[in-house]
Amino acid sequence: MAMRLFYLGCILCLEIISPNGATVVDDPPKTCSPKQFVCKDQVTCISKGWRCDGEKDCPDGSDESPDICSHNRVSQCPVNEHGCLDPDVCIHMSKLCNGVPECPDGWDEGPHCRERALDCASSGCQFHCAVTHDGPLCYCSNGYEVAADGKTCKDFNECNVYGTCSQTCTNTNGSYICSCVEGYLVQPDNRSCKAKNDPVDRLPMLLIANLNDIRCTSLSGSTSRLPSITTKQTMAMDFIYAEETVCWIDVGDTPAATQLKCAGIPDLKSVINIRTINISLSLHHVEKMAIDWLTGNFYFVDDVDDRVFVCNKNGQTCVTLLDQELYNPKGIALDPAMGVCTSLSSS
Repeated sequence: MAMRLFYLGCILCLEIISPNGATVVDDPPKTCSPKQFVCKDQVTCISKGWRCDGEKDCPDGSDESPDICSHNRVSQCPVNEHGCLDPDVCIHMSKLCNGVPECPDGWDEGPHCRERALDCASSGCQFHCAVTHDGPLCYCSNGYEVAADGKTCKDFNECNVYGTCSQTCTNTNGSYICSCVEGYLVQPDNRSCKAKNDPVDRLPMLLIANLNDIRCTSLSGSTSRLPSITTKQTMAMDFIYAEETVCWIDVGDTPAATQLKCAGIPDLKSVINIRTINISLSLHHVEKMAIDWLTGNFYFVDDVDDRVFVCNKNGQTCVTLLDQELYNPKGIALDPAMGVCTSLSSS
């Protein structure tokens, strides 16, 4: 969970033939930012940083097409696996030259299996040897990888692989152990974590904001007793758990009409004390917001002016935190206990 944001716009690519016969292509219209890559469908725009990154982000996959990316893109297969002719497909090395085509193109089988079979006999592999088009390659049992000498096996640190564990990972010899931080429980898959339901009589709920209102629903999809809160084109919202307070941005027709509002929702049964917090800076282009539950400060992401700014709880004192090398910011997350603020940029 690399996070992917897609931007859709109507792209009209006009070709104009100049007097000398050359073709002049108009720049993409402003619906797609210069920081974005136009997919071959001429409709979808993605961040230029996603082009040729090994993941197909355009619906037609044109951001990873051979005419745009290098023909020699290196296959990045998991440990003890080998790439097929298509670098996006990997198979376990034990399946190479086993008489059964595993690669979609059958590249793992062929005359080389017979011609190079004897090479494995003299390879000196500690565990096993696989026959490849480039000659013999050693591989190891699960939890181990080939050492620098290309023959012996050493422990593979699974904790260095992103996503191995949901939260905490401890490497062991030939394996690993996942654990969770305080307040979470390890799930049956022994990898993911789930928050403890504490107190047990207070079930987890979801607050969902749309253009017209804020609604509350349970994780099972059933609605709560909390009445919906009428809003105006709400794009940003956050919740203060300890104070049972929800805050959101009402987007008006003008910057002056765009306001930060908060309301109490005690026990998720009623909406009380709806109030406006006057922020000294404009909120008209704020895409996301987050609240520091320790200080009560508000953090805002402005995706037009490309900045992140923070205001105190009464909104009168605001400071810009980031406005350099920040391109089209789209998200923000806080960890008040660690004093960490993380902003997500699409480029």
